Amino acid sequence: MHDLLNFPYPFEIARFDKIYLRHVIEHFKIVEINKMLNECSRILRSNGSIIITVPHVFSISAFLDPTHKSFFTFGSGGFWDVNNPKSYYSEINTDLHLIETGCRVNWFDWKRYRLRKINNWCSGIIEGRIKKALLNKNNPSLADRIVKKGAFQLVEIKWVFKK
Repeated sequence: MHDLLNFPYPFEIARFDKIYLRHVIEHFKIVEINKMLNECSRILRSNGSIIITVPHVFSISAFLDPTHKSFFTFGSGGFWDVNNPKSYYSEINTDLHLIETGCRVNWFDWKRYRLRKINNWCSGIIEGRIKKALLNKNNPSLADRIVKKGAFQLVEIKWVFKK
């Protein structure tokens, strides 16, 4: 265990091939996230990946947890991509490249077996629509608008960065 705001992390440079930040960064402020990603980049090997998952701002789960301090849309990951024109906003000194944006959907929070089957079917349809919308480069906010229209329990954003 390690405090993610205690820098530097106790690992040598270029130690890991993959780093997972699963439902972690939304619990920090943007300045802290930038520092964490700088440190993750330091301990990531060349050609390594950082996989980040967060709840979408328009899903119920984003606000269900009172410890969430930051909120994200599908396009938010681009701010940490050195090739993105908006990357100048962040104080990040990495050579991370966003190579994939994806999602996972859980429409309802049903516990019973048959209702979960319905949820999986409905969630799969919406997930397919969102993934198709993410590929539409002419309409970059379409996927976010699909999420905003529905009352989804959880839409999980997944960003994959390569160094």
